Amino acid sequence: MPKATKKKKEKQADFTKAKLKLGKGKKQASNATDTSFKARSIALPGQQSVSRAILNDEGQGPTEPTTANGLTLEDLCIRFRHPNAGVRKDSIGGVKDILGIAIGRETGKVLRALGGLISDDDATVRKALLGLLAWYLPQLPVTTLSPHLPLLILQTSSSLSHIFPEIRLDACKLVHLLLNHVPSHVVGDWPRESSNILEGLRLAVGLGGEKGVNSQIGRLTGGAKLVTLRAMMEFVRKGLGKEELEEEWLEGWIEKKNKGKGIERRMKGEPTLEDLAEEGWVLGSSLDLHKENEDVWEVGRLNGQGKESEDGIVSVLSQLYISLHPLLLSTFLENAPTAFSPSSTSTSLSSAGEDIPLALCTTTAALTELLARAIFTRSPTNPSSEIREVRGCVSDFLKRMAAWFPFSSHRLSVPTPSGLTAGFELSLVYSNLAVLLAPRPVELIWPKENKKEISWKERVKAIEVAWESMRQRERSKGKGKGKGKGDGADEWAMEEVASWVVDILAPKKDILSPNLTPAAYTAILPIIFALVTRPPSLSQDEEDIPVVVGEAFLSHLLRTSSTSSIRSVGDGFLISLIKLHEQRYPSYPFFILPSNMELRQKIGEWLDSLPKVLWELGNRDEEATSKLLDFLLYLGLRGKGSLERGYSIINSETFPSLASKLAPFFHLQHPSKGSIPGPWSKLTDDKVRRLGLDVAKVWVEWDDARLKDAVRQAVRGGEWAEYWSR
Repeated sequence: MPKATKKKKEKQADFTKAKLKLGKGKKQASNATDTSFKARSIALPGQQSVSRAILNDEGQGPTEPTTANGLTLEDLCIRFRHPNAGVRKDSIGGVKDILGIAIGRETGKVLRALGGLISDDDATVRKALLGLLAWYLPQLPVTTLSPHLPLLILQTSSSLSHIFPEIRLDACKLVHLLLNHVPSHVVGDWPRESSNILEGLRLAVGLGGEKGVNSQIGRLTGGAKLVTLRAMMEFVRKGLGKEELEEEWLEGWIEKKNKGKGIERRMKGEPTLEDLAEEGWVLGSSLDLHKENEDVWEVGRLNGQGKESEDGIVSVLSQLYISLHPLLLSTFLENAPTAFSPSSTSTSLSSAGEDIPLALCTTTAALTELLARAIFTRSPTNPSSEIREVRGCVSDFLKRMAAWFPFSSHRLSVPTPSGLTAGFELSLVYSNLAVLLAPRPVELIWPKENKKEISWKERVKAIEVAWESMRQRERSKGKGKGKGKGDGADEWAMEEVASWVVDILAPKKDILSPNLTPAAYTAILPIIFALVTRPPSLSQDEEDIPVVVGEAFLSHLLRTSSTSSIRSVGDGFLISLIKLHEQRYPSYPFFILPSNMELRQKIGEWLDSLPKVLWELGNRDEEATSKLLDFLLYLGLRGKGSLERGYSIINSETFPSLASKLAPFFHLQHPSKGSIPGPWSKLTDDKVRRLGLDVAKVWVEWDDARLKDAVRQAVRGGEWAEYWSR
């Protein structure tokens, strides 16, 4: 065959139809699919659930709870692995329907199945999961949840390090949710031990290493940053525990008494009523010696940890703050111009209508204050280089906030869940940071062996030595607004805080301006305490912060109505200051100089007003009445001998007048209306009534029989007559 013909046939081979031969079948193609298999039955998904739904409609369904479609809890858990996101989301709703019928049904199976959806790739499924858990977790006691929480927390920790930022963000929301309901299981033993959740949160906020800010956080939106930072702050808050959040401003002004495993911290007080009775102070009287002293400003308990453990905690907290500081500062500076501008309106709102720039500034400042308080209150007197670095970072943050302090504008007047406004909360954070950076009070030094009681002169001399040491620390800091490297805050910061406090307590010129709320008043008391216990100024050219703030506080207290809740809080605070001032062996320096006559005079006016306050209070607030009666009993038991003129801030010469003014509290003889029972007879608490009679029993010593006659008229023919006559 010629070569050309052969090539031509080869080209046409693919298009040539093969001839079929007799008895030969068609040749099967090489790429044909074998369809020779057979199926005996066809399985229809949901066929059993449809049958159950029909039986339920006929009233013949199973006893196990099912959804409207006849799905059981087991069916729904299987559907969580369905490839269709809509089916998974509907299954979550079905689980809620079944749990609404039997909330405690198969808790372990439910949490195990729901935990697998934390890292689901569909946003609607994760949103439905968070909604279900927010409803489900509060319904069950912690004892029921505890055995099944480790797996859920492990799944949450894994999702915090997921490759997709959306899943990490929803995992942060779940961490915040778990911290609100089962905080101990989430936090574990942090900061004494490491926590996988904390490491996951660090990754979520963009911290890949020990220091610095990962570029990843820059790609997050403002709302995403807010979610992650709030989860971090809530974790730190729960990890530090309740002890760290109470009145730390009295730290150092109290003595420590060993009690059990922990250390109970109480104010250094005078001898108890039992001791005074044994010494013959109240012979012939029958006082209620077992009433608890409720006016002591307690500050909770500290766990009995060794020095090594405390140093380890300080180091963990310091490293955490040092790594967070660049992120916190940059976030604050990025959002502050928008948040604090009086003319701009926020265009960045969350789904709940929250002002995101303002919320970011508040959260970063609050987290800074929370960590700084925990570090500085635990740090030793001689700080390490790590703590000095933290102090420098906190000082830097404070100086950045100073440009907008005090925080006040129309946008900052939005109330918060704590009862304060956003502007007031930020001003409080600024003030607290300034106080934390201020020099610590120097502990007073007393002779080791001194058989005689220390006189007021020796006490004042020791206080002046401590004050001078604190002044030297302030001088080493300097007064410029540069970055501080000393142990205390710049003087300018404390002066700004003092001016803000005085402005808050001053009379309002505008009648439309909002009044000071009890929550706001209680919140500034630690700031006032830190300001009035500072060393007085030695120069007449400088403003004497303790005197200025003390006069503003006392003037506001005297203007406040007797029945106001603010008056009750202020009275308790002033009583604590008086007891601290009158201690026989104080731990730290606090003294009102005799030259501050105006301040001492206002304290005398307050003491002279107590009978009037007791009369106006009546039985409206028996807790406040009990607090004032306790103080009068404390003062009466001390007697005139312990109040040395010129040193004590209580003038013993006013005792006769004060005792006479107490008579109407028990009984009043009106010129026209005749005999009128006093507020004492209207009291409903027997303990408060007994306390009132105890006060009268002590104070009749300085009365001209007016108080005694009034008490006799009040108890005549009643159940208290025998108690008074004993």
